[in-house]
Amino acid sequence: MLFLKPGVRITGMRPEILLAAVAAMEAYRAAGHDLMVTACVDGKHMTGSLHYAGAAIDLRTRDVVPADVQKLITQIKTCLGDDFDVLLEVDHLHIEFQPKQALTNV
Repeated sequence: MLFLKPGVRITGMRPEILLAAVAAMEAYRAAGHDLMVTACVDGKHMTGSLHYAGAAIDLRTRDVVPADVQKLITQIKTCLGDDFDVLLEVDHLHIEFQPKQALTNV
């Protein structure tokens, strides 16, 4: 199941990040864990962070056994493909939509 940490704001979230959340929720579920979104367009992030553009999401890892964290990363990356970065930060997973090629052929 997917939960939002109290205070998490999703207004302005890109649809690609919704897809990332669904992929992560399935990976967490398969590993026997609920998914807690800890940040989206809210919170304090680096200047220029994709969070402020609605193109990044943070996911709690403190309730996940360390051996499962790398499995989650691998499964989420496999599901989402190259236009997403899935990174383990100090205390959470960070997923961002960062296309590697132009979104249109114009």
